[in-house]
Amino acid sequence: MHIKTKGYIAEMYVAARLIEDEWRVLIPVGENNRYDLVAERDGKFIRIQVKYITPKDGALDVNCRSSNNWSVLHYTPEEIDVIAAFNSDSKSIYYIPVSKINHSSFKLRINSAKNNQKTKIHFADDFTELK
Repeated sequence: MHIKTKGYIAEMYVAARLIEDEWRVLIPVGENNRYDLVAERDGKFIRIQVKYITPKDGALDVNCRSSNNWSVLHYTPEEIDVIAAFNSDSKSIYYIPVSKINHSSFKLRINSAKNNQKTKIHFADDFTELK
């Protein structure tokens, strides 16, 4: 499946879930935006970058940057508020505040680590609600 198609699928799942959760969803026109959707409720606007991710080894490796043939750009709090990680297997959505991101990727554990490590681990279940 083409990468753009995956992105559209993830965006539609996230938009539908937000609407079910009583958020209003705004979709920007064009491709020149750092965010894919804006969620609004009670006057609060949240800019959301959506990522389609296939789990590997019990985790989702969320790419926290965009790239093309010329450059790699990390997401910043001035550009987005949240990354919505769409798990393509379970159709689950996880909302990662940009303030939690300090690297090029952010790993969300779906299953426990094989060595039972619990410190410095981001468990997906802690990121299920948009706040």
